[in-house]
Amino acid sequence: MTDPQIQEKLPFSQQELEGMVIEAVSKYFDTMIGLPIQYDGSRPGLGYDELEGPPPPVLPSTKTVIVGMVGFVGSMNGVINLYLEEDLAMKLTGTFLGMSEEEMAVEGAEVIHDALGEMANMIVGTFKNTVSDKGFQCRMTVPSILRGTNFTIETPSSVFRQIYSFKISDSPFIADLTMKPGDY
Repeated sequence: MTDPQIQEKLPFSQQELEGMVIEAVSKYFDTMIGLPIQYDGSRPGLGYDELEGPPPPVLPSTKTVIVGMVGFVGSMNGVINLYLEEDLAMKLTGTFLGMSEEEMAVEGAEVIHDALGEMANMIVGTFKNTVSDKGFQCRMTVPSILRGTNFTIETPSSVFRQIYSFKISDSPFIADLTMKPGDY
């Protein structure tokens, strides 16, 4: 299926979706973190059935990458995966929870995962509320965290996928949106 065919199935233009993602991400960083975030543009995500092998990582890095993900289901279905490197995840966790690096080290990775799960909940919640305000009721799923190096999260090409890139404190922050109309 070609991109225009996928886009035709969605009730939102690419510009509307871009604005909705930027608003959700910016609102979180303005309200909860107090650090400026810069939008750097977007690119289409490729489906696994469009490639002969696995796609390249969304956030290529030699460092550990953490992904916070929350989905939404209903008359519109999708997921937003938020990619960031571990050092940025620690900085944001410390800022969000008012903790020092030493305090986070005592608590372990669980405190970072909890903070990133909450960040994903807030960002996806803002996005989902905008979708719902436009007449497409949906509910959110439980957040999940993925941690590792050199990995990809693949989706079929039959769904809309766009990858939105941001910078915060000179570090990459990526919102990877996948969505399609729901069955109800």
